[in-house]
Amino acid sequence: MDFVSPKVSPGADPVDEWYRYYAGYSAAFVEHALAQAAPDASVVLDPWNGTGTTTVVAASRQVGAFGFDINPAMVVVARARLLGAGVWASIKALGDDVVDHAAPADEAGDPLRFWFTDQSAAAIRGLQTSVHRLLVDSGTSAYPALGTVSRMSTLAAFFYTVLFRTVRILIAPTAGTNPTWWKRLPDQKRLAPEYETIIERFRSSAVELAEGLHRANFGVHVDTIVNIGNSRKLLIPDHSVDAVISSPPYCSRIDYGISTRPELAILGAEEAAIKGLRDAMVGTPTVTGEHGTGELWGPMATAFLTKVTEHESKASRGYYSKYFRQYYSAMWSSLGELRRVTRPGGPVVLVVQDNHYKDLHNDTPGILIEMSQRQGFSDAARYDFSVARTKASMNPRARQYRASATAVESVLVLR
Repeated sequence: MDFVSPKVSPGADPVDEWYRYYAGYSAAFVEHALAQAAPDASVVLDPWNGTGTTTVVAASRQVGAFGFDINPAMVVVARARLLGAGVWASIKALGDDVVDHAAPADEAGDPLRFWFTDQSAAAIRGLQTSVHRLLVDSGTSAYPALGTVSRMSTLAAFFYTVLFRTVRILIAPTAGTNPTWWKRLPDQKRLAPEYETIIERFRSSAVELAEGLHRANFGVHVDTIVNIGNSRKLLIPDHSVDAVISSPPYCSRIDYGISTRPELAILGAEEAAIKGLRDAMVGTPTVTGEHGTGELWGPMATAFLTKVTEHESKASRGYYSKYFRQYYSAMWSSLGELRRVTRPGGPVVLVVQDNHYKDLHNDTPGILIEMSQRQGFSDAARYDFSVARTKASMNPRARQYRASATAVESVLVLR
């Protein structure tokens, strides 16, 4: 087998630009992976489904799919991508209907006030309420909407994603140099877009997202299940999928909970809910107390964790040792689940990336291969691709430990 680079490159397929997500890989990669590793698969799984590239490609090829993500905001986006072609022509009219039925909704402690004045937050919340009453449940305003994600139709998810995009555009001027982190605006700097501006952004976002949703005429004629799920405890039977194509969160301390704060704000997630979500994520930079049994994972993990603990840098023995240990503990559990739900001999294709802690190389792909062998996988292949720019390159202090912030992104095929 051979593999193409998973990265979404400039000038890529337009479908890859639809609600672009940092952790995403290209649709071409998923198609190539299916053709190379699982040409006869009838059901595939992505346990870290993100914005749903695996599930939408599988559906376009008439392959059944399960797509799970622990982040409800990503589940909404992934469901939106499965919207059938039959309603595309109605998007503008439906958007107008949402606007016509919207009225300001002033919610105490609205998480949209993280960026917006009370008045502007109420205007945006009014659009969310209108979407919910028209497309999810006519009897309630469902604030917060977090608890309704599992029963959103693809059409409702599409208009929630329109709201996600609207807010992203409006708050873009407040973004810092790190695109995965948001800081609360002080009261005097909160944004106050006019109602007409908010509506204009909402209408234009609906049209743009509808036009860029798929490359060609698209209809889902197979079972595609996209829902909230934890990779460490998948609610599907043993040996129920033919293949897995996914990318687990990188071991790079990116806070995916905070990075999706705008989307979670639309869903009404307050600080306690965001904290709970962050703690539950694989790769969270918060310290959760999960530590596992390192001796089970293999010599590479054991050696790396020992070096981190013994490193002279401040907080190595404390925070960083705990962070890396809990990451590998979560991945150990996840690999065990993938082995359980995949039919014998079925491929598990994972996109992972190495990284560094100070001057220590963390060969995540190699460590996961050792883990997979101890979890019962009998074969593992690795295909490496160089990555010129990583999030580490944004931190100038990293240069005192190594000259380059490049990385290696690997495609692992486990059987």
